[in-house]
Amino acid sequence: MGRSKCTTAAALALCATLAVMLPELVAGKRYIVGGNMGWTTNYNYTLWAANQTFYRGDWLFCGL
Repeated sequence: MGRSKCTTAAALALCATLAVMLPELVAGKRYIVGGNMGWTTNYNYTLWAANQTFYRGDWLFCGL
């Protein structure tokens, strides 16, 4: 009986850890278009975007 309680406690601890960590793993990343330059004229946004890796759920902000 003691071993079963220990296994249950370990499983609950694992589930609690995953529940805390999982949103961080699947949350989208926030990008400010243009990086430090922000949204401005005479800036190569194609080059900026080529140096980024975007995934589903990411957010792009133009900073207008």
